[in-house]
Amino acid sequence: MTHLIAPDTTKRADVRVTHYHCYRWSGHGNEWARLGRTDTLDLNSPDRPPVRTADWLRKSPRFIAAVHTDPAGARDWMIAQWGEMEASALNPVPEWVDGKARAVRALKAIETACWPTYSQWITGGTLVIVSVVGTADRCH
Repeated sequence: MTHLIAPDTTKRADVRVTHYHCYRWSGHGNEWARLGRTDTLDLNSPDRPPVRTADWLRKSPRFIAAVHTDPAGARDWMIAQWGEMEASALNPVPEWVDGKARAVRALKAIETACWPTYSQWITGGTLVIVSVVGTADRCH
């Protein structure tokens, strides 16, 4: 079964992706709840991940965990992060969640500007969120 991926319609058509920002945010459940009470999940919240994946580009660069110039490198980073999250998952990840299929879907999403995000609650009550967003040279 093939799933269609909808492209990111928020990006400008004249912007050519030259590299990929790999974002990582983690916080304890109490921190997540506290931030939710003090902000509205909007772009102005400096400490909480955005609601829309593409809005990572408007957040602080301190959330950038890696930068890659090719989609496969960004995908490999994301899949490695997922592997760590899965190994420490608060609740076991179901067996039907296939890592190889996830890697194929992640690469397709990155190549088609559908910036993927994975999240997982890990032991100790920590939420981890990782995202990949493509951007142009003039983002820096």
